[in-house]
Amino acid sequence: MNAVPVWGCVLIGGKSRRMGRAKHLLEQDGLTWIERTVHLLETTVEEVVIAGAGELPRSLDYVPRVEDVSGVGGPLAGILAVFRRYPLVSWLITACDQPDISASAIRWLLDQRGQGVMAVLPALAADGRLEPLFAYYDRQCYELLETMAARGEFRLSDLRTKAGVITPQPPIGLQHCWRNVNTPQELAQSVDEIPFCGQERSPLLHSVSGSQGMNGSPGDGV
Repeated sequence: MNAVPVWGCVLIGGKSRRMGRAKHLLEQDGLTWIERTVHLLETTVEEVVIAGAGELPRSLDYVPRVEDVSGVGGPLAGILAVFRRYPLVSWLITACDQPDISASAIRWLLDQRGQGVMAVLPALAADGRLEPLFAYYDRQCYELLETMAARGEFRLSDLRTKAGVITPQPPIGLQHCWRNVNTPQELAQSVDEIPFCGQERSPLLHSVSGSQGMNGSPGDGV
């Protein structure tokens, strides 16, 4: 039984049309949102990678980057890119416009993993909608994502019907961590509500045991 590392990926490839400027460069407490998210993930997973094009603060020059997969729509382009570059890794995927993510929410998400779990896509809404960003994608999910891309199926929420994909509901006290900010109005409303993510630090997650060996969208938007 081999240990499969869990890394974090922050997606920045969205167009930010509704916000009118790059959301990952919005600032709070002297840090951009991308810096905040990277720093939080670094306290929880082994490595962090940024997927997508766009300017980054010089402070993140050390963070590995990958380009979105050409011809693939939506967040799947970035997720598939990190799987292709690092095929031996399982991924905690976040978006750059989710400023409320906390270490507690990350721990809850990773605690949902288990034997045979291919992905963890939280379900928050009563209407059954899933949250494919700020979600867990096991290494075993890679081939499934490649198949979806080859078929032109770019909506990550379509994974709900696949074996091994679970859709648990987060505790009420953590559900705000999946909120994303898309417009200047939402930004103005959220400014006083966003905690400094560096205040909470969790133990470093080194690896998870898996049963497999380590062989090395329009819709669902960032």
